[in-house]
Amino acid sequence: MSMFSFFKFNDRTDPKIRIAANLSFLACFGAAGWIASLMNFIISELGLTAFDFGFILSVNETAVLFGFIISILLAYISESRLLGILVAMAGTAIILCAFAGFENPILSSVYALSGKYINSFTVNMAIFAFIISLSYEYFEASKESLVKHSTDSADTPVIISKITAYGLLGTASGFFLVTVMGFFSFDYFYYILYAVIGLPMILIGIFSSKKAVASKALKENIEFIVRGKFFNFYILTFFTAIVNIIMIYFGAFFLVDKFHMGLGFIGLIFLLHSALVFFLRSKATEIMKNKGEDLTMKIRYIVSLMFFLVLLFSASGYVPEDSYMKYVLLGLLSLYGTTTLFDNAIKSFISYFATPNEQRSNMVIYDRLIFAAKIVFPVTTGFLWFNFGYYAVFGLGGISAAICLLVSFKIYAAYNDTEDGGTTEEG
Repeated sequence: MSMFSFFKFNDRTDPKIRIAANLSFLACFGAAGWIASLMNFIISELGLTAFDFGFILSVNETAVLFGFIISILLAYISESRLLGILVAMAGTAIILCAFAGFENPILSSVYALSGKYINSFTVNMAIFAFIISLSYEYFEASKESLVKHSTDSADTPVIISKITAYGLLGTASGFFLVTVMGFFSFDYFYYILYAVIGLPMILIGIFSSKKAVASKALKENIEFIVRGKFFNFYILTFFTAIVNIIMIYFGAFFLVDKFHMGLGFIGLIFLLHSALVFFLRSKATEIMKNKGEDLTMKIRYIVSLMFFLVLLFSASGYVPEDSYMKYVLLGLLSLYGTTTLFDNAIKSFISYFATPNEQRSNMVIYDRLIFAAKIVFPVTTGFLWFNFGYYAVFGLGGISAAICLLVSFKIYAAYNDTEDGGTTEEG
């Protein structure tokens, strides 16, 4: 069987599904290329600080708060048409990022409101980041709605897996493009890079947009069930998100800020990260099944804590800017992706305590807690970095990893605590 056979659809597949798969490739391609180049762009081209970087990331994540609008949009426009529009919109925002170093007269009132603490370049990037994130969030919801309305229930899991494969291939392609182009230096580099990423998204997005009858709105009707026995689950979810934010994004920002690492190497980190996650995800599931979530979660947080200790040492004056330690950190940040594969153990914890209805509810809460961390902590971390330096940021990461490690010992202890053959509630 060819390794590309998984990307093929049979003749019975609705043509709109094929369009969605191709657009999923483009959406992930654009998101990957943009995020991999973001650190180098805002430091080398715009001269922004860690606080600015954190502010941009936080604004980027606030797009999820407006997800309810997708239900309204899908009541008046078909998913297949909306998918193309969203991809084109994201491509436009990516191209506009190249011009973020210029003040836009249209945004003069926004610049005035931001005051002296947030400069105009940061405002520009935050607005473009919000548009990119909003496009991607709506794209995922529209894609889900399209699959539900265009496939039989029996085929839905296979179709979703195939479209996901297109997205993973798009992510890898975006990281690969940034890595290869990042090792070259020429005039107007980011104008060309963002045009290479954004123009195909605009053109194909527009051409793929099809006029069709209105579809049913995508609705989410899940009862929220919050109980004390899930308290440790909430803590572990929230602080794991903090650990991932600091390690992945601010770890890469640190390499650019202190060691002046080029875009090619930063792109390589994300490329290796995504490749390891892709190829080792089944192996990680096998390890969790054979060794148990208990052990794998503890190892995951011990390794994370050790990684933060290495980052703290690298931030010290003992490690100069031209040190080869930067290549050690490059490997470390690339390998970190393998630890996130074991985060699924957090979700599986719920199955030991919850009824099916509680499981559905708490999976939604799981996502909301991660989004909350992504909104609050990038700007908080940037503030710490700006005022107290590297130590405060990686110290926060180390403390968060330590909290997760402590909770991982407590959260599984309840498995063995039983009363009349049942599990005792935690919290």
